Amino acid sequence: MPTTRSQRARGRGGGHARGRGVPPAAQGNSTTTDPVQGHSGLFYSLRDMSPSSAARAISGIRADFFVDRVRRHESEHGAYFAFQLNRPVSVRVYNPIERGQHVECTCEDYQNTRGICTHIYWLFDGLNALLDTSTTSATDGLGRMDIITRASTLYGVIGSQLPSLPAFLNATHDELASDSDDAVEAVLSPVLLDARAEQVRDMLSVFDNARLPDEFGQDFTDIASYETPENFYVADNFAATIYRLATRDESVFKRLRRVITYDTCANAHFSKLRTRARDAFIKLDSYVENGPSESNNQDVPKTARILRFLIDQIYQARNLRTSNSPLRPTVVMKVAEILTEILQEVCNRNEDVYYRIDWDRGTRDDEHERNRNLYVYLIQDPPRFAPSAPFWMKETFVIDRLRQTPANEWMHLIERFTNIMDQIREFTSDEDHPPLAHRKLEKMIQDYTAEAFEPSSSSVQRRPTLEDQRESQRRRFE
Repeated sequence: MPTTRSQRARGRGGGHARGRGVPPAAQGNSTTTDPVQGHSGLFYSLRDMSPSSAARAISGIRADFFVDRVRRHESEHGAYFAFQLNRPVSVRVYNPIERGQHVECTCEDYQNTRGICTHIYWLFDGLNALLDTSTTSATDGLGRMDIITRASTLYGVIGSQLPSLPAFLNATHDELASDSDDAVEAVLSPVLLDARAEQVRDMLSVFDNARLPDEFGQDFTDIASYETPENFYVADNFAATIYRLATRDESVFKRLRRVITYDTCANAHFSKLRTRARDAFIKLDSYVENGPSESNNQDVPKTARILRFLIDQIYQARNLRTSNSPLRPTVVMKVAEILTEILQEVCNRNEDVYYRIDWDRGTRDDEHERNRNLYVYLIQDPPRFAPSAPFWMKETFVIDRLRQTPANEWMHLIERFTNIMDQIREFTSDEDHPPLAHRKLEKMIQDYTAEAFEPSSSSVQRRPTLEDQRESQRRRFE
């Protein structure tokens, strides 16, 4: 039976305490090669890792996952041990004799990128603690081959200690910290400090109905000026005080992260962007009804630009958040729902918005129809932009972004897509071709249905139901 991490920590002589302390080599050093401490209490080097890779690695080795069970399975690729976590995802360590050195995860992040995900980082750190102390040092790396090689080496150890592994892996970092009376906060490099600060702003933004994480003021961005607890307090600003405390104090940060999850943050972020899109339509209606004012000068072209920019923000937020940590399906599917809602609202506005106004716009007789009709501006006949213009200004409105997301995120909206296609077709005269948006949307649906209903050797496959998808997902986690 393996010893607990606290027992291992107390049994190691010399060097430094195995709690939150930092190894002597790390003190006073603030480069990205600083050894960083994982969930198990072990230290690792971030040498030769990019800032984004280092941020993901530190997020993984310090995560708060939990092993539900560990089981051995046989497959056509060889035997493997499946570590089922509480996300739920399953990390698989294969028999190196049968398949070679191979570790994989069932999470969406790994399936999309085949890169080391936070779950593999976390398990690697826990399994590393099974090794003899002489084989683990602060120079151990977190590169892809470092992790795969070490985990594969431990395949035999996993089998010999299978019954007690979950309890060992679920031992918390706090248990280690309690063994050290002089435990101190680990010194973070500037890159990792910025990464943590970004996560704290993301968590605090959940409680702000208007601002996104990158829109907080100076009190939420200046992290160099408060290195001691005496500087954490911000008068009359509780959120800013918590921000400084959580950025510098790992225990506070971990407890906030446990309560305010990645799903919660993503859901709040997407909801704010949805509200901004709805506000754009409301401001256009107000402009049309009342005319321009100091607070509202949002005509059709400006509204179109705002909507295009918001669509790009929504899509980029979806990509960033799903790459950092897998999100619940109901959260990530919200992106497609928001994009579809915007597309539907634009289609509903195929009209001359200034038809009944009672104020003078001062326009020319040769004014293009698109400047009076949001649907024409964005879908039927959008303006031609210069090649140097950003992609979000030139793309096919909404449809290009939907086509870049996995089908399982928007397939529940097929009926709404069909209704939108019918609506666009009705807007198109007999002598004109349907706009590009219609053709791309139709092609997207055809490609999906062709794959979903691909004939088998005996009969045509039925469309997978929601229950089928849940059953398939459940099997993935075994």
